[in-house]
Amino acid sequence: MGDWDEAEQRVEKAHELYEQNRWEEAVSELQAAIAINPYNSSWYFNLGLTLDALDRCADAIAAYRRAIEIDPDDVEVLNSLGYDCTRAGRFDEAITFFQRIEKLDPSFEPSYCNRIITYCELGQHDLAEQMFYLARQYKEKCPHCFYNMGNSLFARGLYDRALWCWNQALEIEPTYPQVHARVAEVYWAKGQLAEARTHFLHDLRANPGSIDTLLDLGELLVEMEQPLAAGEKFRQVLELQPDEPTAHFYLGQLALTENATAADLALALESFRRVLQHDPKFPGAHLRIAQIHHRQNDLATALYHANSELAQPRQDEGTLVELGNLLMDLEQLPAAEAAFQRVLSANPQHAPARHNLAVSLLLSGRIEEGIEQCKMALRAQPKYMLAMHNLALAYLTKKDFVRAKYWLREAVDIAPDDPQLKQLQTRLRLALLVHGVRRIPRMVFRR
Repeated sequence: MGDWDEAEQRVEKAHELYEQNRWEEAVSELQAAIAINPYNSSWYFNLGLTLDALDRCADAIAAYRRAIEIDPDDVEVLNSLGYDCTRAGRFDEAITFFQRIEKLDPSFEPSYCNRIITYCELGQHDLAEQMFYLARQYKEKCPHCFYNMGNSLFARGLYDRALWCWNQALEIEPTYPQVHARVAEVYWAKGQLAEARTHFLHDLRANPGSIDTLLDLGELLVEMEQPLAAGEKFRQVLELQPDEPTAHFYLGQLALTENATAADLALALESFRRVLQHDPKFPGAHLRIAQIHHRQNDLATALYHANSELAQPRQDEGTLVELGNLLMDLEQLPAAEAAFQRVLSANPQHAPARHNLAVSLLLSGRIEEGIEQCKMALRAQPKYMLAMHNLALAYLTKKDFVRAKYWLREAVDIAPDDPQLKQLQTRLRLALLVHGVRRIPRMVFRR
């Protein structure tokens, strides 16, 4: 048998292996065939498809590029290349490939369909919608188009229109993957938690091993205050994928309740340590460990992990606000300010971060700066009672009794039964009676 015949047989064998989901073996056969004949573009295309099945996106892109070098006008290869460039975050390249397809064959509908995804990732949703209507000129009932357009609409908060698109995808293809999970996200975003749970379960019946759906359902059950059911989902995830850090994190969260026993805290600590073993930069893991050690009065270890969290490159706003509060508890006011400033650099209207920055400034004795930040918090959230309380207390510290009375009255109008406001009223009356006092009785700024 000649080399060329051997190459053809290896390609046939690769097809069989691919159909059996034996993708690693299929890759080996295709690579052996290509080593014999490196000039067949379709073999590189098949290699790219097989590497995609293994989620080896970068290697697939290299295979598709080699195919294009041999046959520059193959729209199927260009489409796969554009799709994988989108997956890799190389959006400008992806659009270039899709535009090449449009010049070669304007009726090739998948290029418009996949460009919806690219424009959605770029936040260019008007262009995504334009691609949707262009695609429907050539294929009116494409479930991929409706699914992709639904994602764009969901990203804009247009939940009802997204729901309509995903239902259209299900009408065309009832077993279309992930649609029920996305529908669940719509109901979740709208606060219809029971409906969201139903659709997540529907998705799991079709795909019992979906890690993403199990994690989402677990988080939903936490929000529904069903911790036992949530814990079951997270443990299912770990049975399928023992190194999944998100599941370990949520199991730690479930153990870390307000009334947690010493055993609960130990269990939570072990879960968060496992998170860091699998992902040392997982947002919030160092913070949770720090909070546990703070509760156990191990302040040195708490401070180490709080600073480790502050050094992480990516955290959400809520994590940073919690971190700033913990750093204030640990009397690390400059570090607390840094945490709040990171929130405000991305979202200047974040009232809690603005207010808690004010508290850290007030605690450090920078009264005028703290007053200004309190006022900025009130501009972002006009009925922020705690900011009013702290303004009253700050002005009382300055013996500016007129402004102290004004802000205290504003706070009391919002929360007339608040015990700390009543205590502050008593202190203010005392200060007014003894107008010449040198020192105002100490009170704690609130956050």
